[in-house]
Amino acid sequence: MGGWINPQKTDFSLINYLETHEVTTYEEFIEIIEQHSPKSVNEEKESLDDIAYFHIDIDYEDRVVSVVTMGEASYDRSQGASNSASKKYYNDLGVLIFTITVSGSFKYSSGTCTATSNGGSYTKPFYSTWSSTPVFSKGNISTSKAYARTRGTATSGSNTKTYSLTLTCDDSGNFSSY
Repeated sequence: MGGWINPQKTDFSLINYLETHEVTTYEEFIEIIEQHSPKSVNEEKESLDDIAYFHIDIDYEDRVVSVVTMGEASYDRSQGASNSASKKYYNDLGVLIFTITVSGSFKYSSGTCTATSNGGSYTKPFYSTWSSTPVFSKGNISTSKAYARTRGTATSGSNTKTYSLTLTCDDSGNFSSY
């Protein structure tokens, strides 16, 4: 992709403009160029969502000046965060029998959130006879809210306890658990 500005046809100086104005998006850059260029630099009208970098060549009689701006594609600009939550289980006498933990890593941006990894644990005190193998899962509750989950059934003799712990993250990076 490239376009050009011929300085003899316009008084506009892209270099001076970029030195004195903050241009923060590809869209803004192209808009400035299209306003001051005799040729469109965006003739293909490609999607602007996945632009990784862009450049423009400015042709002068004695030299060519290239302006290169690097950027990340929109999905790379997402924020990431990790968190965990724990829940303790007790028997009828109030004695701790096991603890479950859920952990998750999430990538989020305005309007979307995705769980990128999940895990957790089932731990018990040395005296506990309860045992279990937890199942871990991750997914989305909605487009803007993702989850990581630990669940299973613990047993001790003929006794059983079903457990579940879910960690959620929304598109602003706010966590909750239930």
